[in-house]
Amino acid sequence: MPQPPLDLNKYLSSPLPHLREQYPPGTGGTGPRAEFSGDLKGVQEIENFDEEVTKFFKTLPTEPITPHPHYKYPKFVAALNTLPNPLKTPSDLQKALSSIPLLATSSVLTALDSDPEDFKFVYDAQALDRAGYESDGGVDGSGESKPLKPDYKTKPWTFKFNKSPLGSGEFLLTKGGSDDVRLVIRTINSSAFTSADWKEYIVTGPYKYNTKSKASWYWSRSYNAAKRLGCHYYVLTDWQRWTFGYFNEDRTHGWTSPILEYDAERPSVLQALLFWTRSAIGAENGYKPTQKDVSSLPELFPANPARRISSSGSKPHKPRDERKPRTANESDIEESDAEDAS
Repeated sequence: MPQPPLDLNKYLSSPLPHLREQYPPGTGGTGPRAEFSGDLKGVQEIENFDEEVTKFFKTLPTEPITPHPHYKYPKFVAALNTLPNPLKTPSDLQKALSSIPLLATSSVLTALDSDPEDFKFVYDAQALDRAGYESDGGVDGSGESKPLKPDYKTKPWTFKFNKSPLGSGEFLLTKGGSDDVRLVIRTINSSAFTSADWKEYIVTGPYKYNTKSKASWYWSRSYNAAKRLGCHYYVLTDWQRWTFGYFNEDRTHGWTSPILEYDAERPSVLQALLFWTRSAIGAENGYKPTQKDVSSLPELFPANPARRISSSGSKPHKPRDERKPRTANESDIEESDAEDAS
């Protein structure tokens, strides 16, 4: 059955649910990192991000839109029962993301770009209902049930789960029939990236690569992921906190939004996510970056010794054998050190 029309402002203004966390203790990986060979020279906090999202929503339809008959939006009440709570592993976080915010956003993106021809099947099926037939099938001459199989013309927007070179997960925004990645969703284990680290990440000034600063190191990881995938937009989240980032065409400058908490309103995370994905796919009413000259601003990313510490409980520290490959640490972001050299 088709879903009822969707009021975008009402639906997407809902805050995300609270999910508790029980991640194992740990911080970033140990050992030296490869040098950063990227072209990133400056980073910048997006000013008036809330106003940008609000302005964007004023350009969307004010009347409820018809969801695509095949790519349906999630009903939050039902979806809540499927979410892992508490979050204990990266897989739990990935499931939570795919169940509500990413599915909701992809269904709205698809509805806004739907081919009108796709809805004729729905209308024809409803007409069959009124005539006394089932809308999900008919009966052919053999007396056997024969399901109706529409040939949808709409190419849906979806978030595809992907494995990075290290083997951990990320979500890529693509359109059906294309491998062109428009945006990547990056995840962080909150036991490795604290609220203080987040504040250090959201800054404006010249970029300096420093492996002893978590914020600097994660900037390099965001940069490398976007470059590897050929996109310029990214999102960084641990579910509790979200930031929305962009790199310019020559990848010398990066922008990122202020932190949005999971329960933020006006804008909500879902509203910001729709704004950012529409910007990533080239919508006319999307984000228009304004670059500052940050070269003369104070230096960012001081060394943070905690970056090199790994928690191992009561076990004594055992130096790593340099002759053996480095073991991946799940509290790290999903990138391989090999990407630094690519």
